[in-house]
Amino acid sequence: MTQGSERRVIILASLSPFGRGGKRECFVDPLDPDRCIKVPRPGYEPEALFRAAPWYQRWRKKVDDFDKNFRDWEVLSKLEPQSDIWRHLPRCHGWVQTDRGRGLAIEMIRDHDGQISRSFKDYLWTEGFNDAARLAVEDYVTHARRYPLATRTLVLYNFAAQVRVDGTVRLVFIDGLGTTEFVPLSLWSRSVARWKCERKIRHMWKQIKELMAQRERGENPGRWGFLLSRK
Repeated sequence: MTQGSERRVIILASLSPFGRGGKRECFVDPLDPDRCIKVPRPGYEPEALFRAAPWYQRWRKKVDDFDKNFRDWEVLSKLEPQSDIWRHLPRCHGWVQTDRGRGLAIEMIRDHDGQISRSFKDYLWTEGFNDAARLAVEDYVTHARRYPLATRTLVLYNFAAQVRVDGTVRLVFIDGLGTTEFVPLSLWSRSVARWKCERKIRHMWKQIKELMAQRERGENPGRWGFLLSRK
């Protein structure tokens, strides 16, 4: 895993993002289709968010605290390269320079057929909560209890659902790393980290139940969590 910054400037201007979140856009690296580059959306650069924040947030926070890429990098860069913890995380390739500013390069998660993996929300909405989905959640929950990483809420669209050749699914947590705690007790206390992990797992199951109920009623699933392209 590379923790430094690559000197080349990657041009994204002529490319369309395959994914878009509230504050970031995701592009296929034009030089390596097995990498994804995450950059801030226009108007959501960390410096702009810092300037727009209330004074009390600017007083106790740094610019990097408004950078979701930095939060991801801060967690991923500290993990042991050979650890089993990576089973549900994307590999991090460090910082890259783009015409959109600094970007974070991470592993592109693709299905067995080469298509970009859908979010778990998208998978559930399309396929339903089938046996593959249930086993994938159970596997992730077991893993999360063993490795209670600092994460924000386990939102369903923050997972990529990688479909393997045999139809099984691997959940990869691709967004939402780090903590927003003012006093990061979960980073200092393993018991607090485990308690928070259990709370997030319960919330994850609740989201699945609610999404499947929406699907059953034929409601609109909302705009977030669906890819713009799978190529």
